Amino acid sequence: MQTASTKSPTLSPRIERLLLVLLFALPVLWLVGYFFPPINHDVAVLLDVSGRWVAGEKLYVDVIDENLPLTFILHAIPVLTAKVLPGDVPFWFTAWVVAGIAGSFIACRRLVRHIPSADHALTEGLLPPVLLFLFTVLPNEHFGQREHLMFVACAPYLLASMARAEGVHLRRGSAIAIGLVAGVGLALKPHFLAIPAAVELYLLIHRRWRITLRDPIPWCILAVAAAHLVLMFTVFSTFGRFVMPLAVESYEPIGDSGWRQVLVSNVMAPTLIALLIFGAFAVFLTRTLAARALLAFGIGAAIAAIAQAKGWPYHVLPALSVVILLAAFTLSQTVDRYLPISRSAHRLPVVVISATLMVLFYFQAALYTPPFYKQRQYQDSIGGILLHIVEQNAPHRTIMTLSPGIYPFWPMLNYLHGQMTMRFLSMWVIQGVYATCEDFPALYNAPDTMSDNEKFVFDAVSDDFAKGKPDLLIVDQIPGMPRCQGKVFDYLEYFQQNKVFSDAFEGYDHLMDFDRYRIFKRKNLKK
Repeated sequence: MQTASTKSPTLSPRIERLLLVLLFALPVLWLVGYFFPPINHDVAVLLDVSGRWVAGEKLYVDVIDENLPLTFILHAIPVLTAKVLPGDVPFWFTAWVVAGIAGSFIACRRLVRHIPSADHALTEGLLPPVLLFLFTVLPNEHFGQREHLMFVACAPYLLASMARAEGVHLRRGSAIAIGLVAGVGLALKPHFLAIPAAVELYLLIHRRWRITLRDPIPWCILAVAAAHLVLMFTVFSTFGRFVMPLAVESYEPIGDSGWRQVLVSNVMAPTLIALLIFGAFAVFLTRTLAARALLAFGIGAAIAAIAQAKGWPYHVLPALSVVILLAAFTLSQTVDRYLPISRSAHRLPVVVISATLMVLFYFQAALYTPPFYKQRQYQDSIGGILLHIVEQNAPHRTIMTLSPGIYPFWPMLNYLHGQMTMRFLSMWVIQGVYATCEDFPALYNAPDTMSDNEKFVFDAVSDDFAKGKPDLLIVDQIPGMPRCQGKVFDYLEYFQQNKVFSDAFEGYDHLMDFDRYRIFKRKNLKK
């Protein structure tokens, strides 16, 4: 007979519900913070380009950016929404992402129940809050980046692949929907296609090839990718014929890292080590096929990050998400397998373990990146101060920037409803041309010795400056390229080699130096 001292503790349904509500309420409250400025600067640029496109400018002609057409098609949705409903574009972008997170989470929660090896108390109880954490909290300042959007769109595909690995056949309608949504997310960058390649290769090896051929999910992903490729050379032919070769020549050299440096970078190296360790645990401890499909997704995500060869932290976001998911899956599967927990009799261990792990995840995330620190200090940041400078000195809210970067000009322009009077958003082409310093070169190429791409930008920027007559010209004194001949590349000096630019510049006076920027104001500017 069990005595009072050895009786297992119980958990009242009310306390259980309270803990579960907190697990799901915290990420919902976290999402509210993303509605406060600033939005991510890369997101802000994509919204601005999409806004110019919707307003009538020709994409890849009047406004030139290296991102793929599908990126701007998606970012045009909040732009169009803001035209018919109250609220600005950044608000509606965040609202649409939140809606996408909600839809993906609901689909994932249902799909967890379709994975045979996840049909246990702790696994079924832990995975949904972990996924919600990955969707809402982990991105932090990278909220809305293409890697974040891709992972949200592909999470149902990830869980569906775990189920497919264990012999589950999803309903055809559901499989098609999962494949199409994942295809849209994966088509945002060509590097992302390493993910379905890794997952489907594993499934092809594991399953009979006839099953793979009859599976609609990979075919839907392939169909979206193929349709997007066709768009690049038909509707958006300028991208395929001009911008894509320009990006390969001038954008690829930009960045502090090659793929070898990315492997040992501060974020990628620990992620790879953790992926290998948790992958080994998942494969050899849980011994489930679902874990292997999850690992394949993580390997594909890591390859995608490495292939971009930039070393920027948000590139690692999908791989990092899989590492955390692998850890949660391995722990829950091990407990479920070796220390079975009954759903009906032992709610306490499930809730306590889930709550403890989630608190640890939130705590670590807060230590790694203080939550909403950019929102909390935006008014006193470079972007916030520059916003006030432009607001006071640019009555038409028009600027032109000669800078390798897009921050802090975006999201400043989004909140000011301002305009960049230049078809390029930054000096990325020039930065790529001068990415290396050869032996004893001239600091600047002479106009008659420039390559076609450099000469195009050299003339296009000058023409845009003369025609656009921006209220302010902002020149970055840190060019984002190595010193050459012991000298720093000067964008203003470089473009003044062009008579069109130099003649137009005579109409400007030096206004101030702020941080790393020299700011010039158009003469006789009236409000």
